[in-house]
Amino acid sequence: MSSLVVFSVPLYRLFCDLTGFQGFNQESDTLLEQIDPDMGELKMNVVFSSQVNDGLDWNFEAPDKMIITEGVKYDVTFKAQNNSSIPNTGTSIFNVLPPKIGPYLLKIECFCFQDQKIQPGEVVKFPVTFYIDPLILEDPEAKKVKNVTLSYTFFEKKE
Repeated sequence: MSSLVVFSVPLYRLFCDLTGFQGFNQESDTLLEQIDPDMGELKMNVVFSSQVNDGLDWNFEAPDKMIITEGVKYDVTFKAQNNSSIPNTGTSIFNVLPPKIGPYLLKIECFCFQDQKIQPGEVVKFPVTFYIDPLILEDPEAKKVKNVTLSYTFFEKKE
């Protein structure tokens, strides 16, 4: 059973990288020319969610909700604190709901799928930079979405 937990994050990432499920393969180093946030056609309410799986004694806080539009770069910061008396390492997975938004949510900077070691009592900030690809305007179903949830879950990484 413990080997299932150890391999769950890498296997999930591999599955998502190969299939594009939940937008996991949508990391980007570039951003199309930034538009004025007031010029976008879409207005989406984004709620950020943060969870910590059992076995990892961390507090993990999500940023406040926000309203976004297509083609604009957004920066948010998640925070985590190690509540235990020993250093812990965690790895997070990312999810976007509804799934039809996944192909259009592009991450420029993200802490997901990277080992994060936090010392006892230490508070660490994790930045995320993302945007919604303007190609969403060509997808009749995706452009109807008004509410989006961006969720991160940390899992303990056994060393």
